Amino acid sequence: MIKFNSNVTQFNDIVKAQLDALQARGETSNDIMVNLFKGYKAITDSQFKKYISLNINEYDKGSNITKELLMNLAENKYKTLLRAGQLRTSDEDQKELLALRAQIE
Repeated sequence: MIKFNSNVTQFNDIVKAQLDALQARGETSNDIMVNLFKGYKAITDSQFKKYISLNINEYDKGSNITKELLMNLAENKYKTLLRAGQLRTSDEDQKELLALRAQIE
């Protein structure tokens, strides 16, 4: 996820391409959900992380969340936050922290 600068759309595109490549060779991935959750949790935005944590809880409870559904949910949330100007990257957090430190000093 860091490689994609927290861009969920690009991340999902790569995951889908990898899954297609596996399927073309007759292979599958047994840990795709774990890896998807891990990738999404690498995003620094607190609202997005909270949303993913809620989905993890539902998945852990036995909710029928498929990899396709999870990717759609994550991408929709990402796009919603992005359009609303509410998606915060680690760079923005660092800039804000530096500005607050400068004000205090």
